[in-house]
Amino acid sequence: MPPVIHGSRTKAHPRHPTATLSKIPRRTALVNNPTRSPPTLSPARAASPSPRFAGEAMMRRTTRGIFPGLNTIDPVPRQSLSYALRPQAEAYYDSRAGTRKEWKRRAKTLEEYYEDNPDLLPQLPFSWHHGNRRWRLWFFAFVAFVDASAVPIALYYGMKYAGNVQNYIIFIIVTTIWGGPAYLEFAIRTLRLMKKENFYRPLGTTSRWSADVLTWASSVAIFVLTALFIIGSAPHETWLRVVAMAAPSILWTYGGVVVAVTLLHKYKIPAPFRFSSTPKGGEVLPCVYYFVEDTLAVNGGCGRPYREAIAARYRASPRFRELMLEMSWFWGIGALVMATILTVIAVIPVVPEDWSYGVCWTVPFLWCVSWGVATIYIGKSRMVRERLEWEAGRVPGKDVGTTSPVVSPVMSPVNSAVASPPV
Repeated sequence: MPPVIHGSRTKAHPRHPTATLSKIPRRTALVNNPTRSPPTLSPARAASPSPRFAGEAMMRRTTRGIFPGLNTIDPVPRQSLSYALRPQAEAYYDSRAGTRKEWKRRAKTLEEYYEDNPDLLPQLPFSWHHGNRRWRLWFFAFVAFVDASAVPIALYYGMKYAGNVQNYIIFIIVTTIWGGPAYLEFAIRTLRLMKKENFYRPLGTTSRWSADVLTWASSVAIFVLTALFIIGSAPHETWLRVVAMAAPSILWTYGGVVVAVTLLHKYKIPAPFRFSSTPKGGEVLPCVYYFVEDTLAVNGGCGRPYREAIAARYRASPRFRELMLEMSWFWGIGALVMATILTVIAVIPVVPEDWSYGVCWTVPFLWCVSWGVATIYIGKSRMVRERLEWEAGRVPGKDVGTTSPVVSPVMSPVNSAVASPPV
């Protein structure tokens, strides 16, 4: 395993693990060579208003501590403290990425590593601020929104009112092109789970047919949505209200799955079958935990290292467990309430068909955006509080430096009984 770095996201060089982490500013490179004279500028270039010469002159200004005999002072202050002057943080920040190369060469899993170091706050090997994986997820979300919401609305209203095209012809076109990016992404993640190498599969299994929770939920959503599309657009006189129900059916499917799985967690009902990394008979976790794990491990490309890290985080941090449960109710109940409202709008004859179609295909995606923004703010506030409590050693329900009494999410009931000492 790479060396532990406290209080920094700086990455240690694998061949020089004992190298210092502080970075030396570029303008102090001549300190070790006092015999070398500082570079000078001609009077014309020093007084030139050109940005190139002005920047060059600014970079050559230095203090007396670097070049003895010079009294000039750098007029530009530092924008941030150097690594040498930054305070040492007590919490642990893991800079390793969930890569296949690191996964192959390591000696133990991340969950085992954090069990051996209970004073460290487990970190997730994914960030929305750095790396290339985030851009793939953002791009897929944007393309899915355009394809699933903007395209059906633009084609229907544009072709009907601008081109006077009949409804059944419009929906032949819409049904043909709708959902292309979503179906492609679903196929890619399914193939990743079926690969011979088990880098993307859930923990605790090596079977190629062990699909995760997100795969099962997406399969049901695609089946229901496709059925409504076919039933509504097959007749010559299109059943527009049935087609309008296709978008709310997505909320019904995912919201129902989230609430059902979270209820199993609340009432401590053992898993009737495997839920991602939770084996059959194990303790069911809040559904948002599984959705986050599956999305970033497979779609985000982080693989098993992310599954191990989020399992260790859930076991170690009470605040993280609270966040997963709150977000499960937040998304599950919100989706079912919104689906109920849209179903009423699509069914009642008081609302015209054209209006119900536009509302039902627009509101679900706008609701997802608003709920996502709220989730970002809530998640950031909870995780900041979690980090501050961990750094201060005031974690509720846990003494920093001791093993958490919570059973690992990937342990079966038999293994958990063996691993947990008798009380």
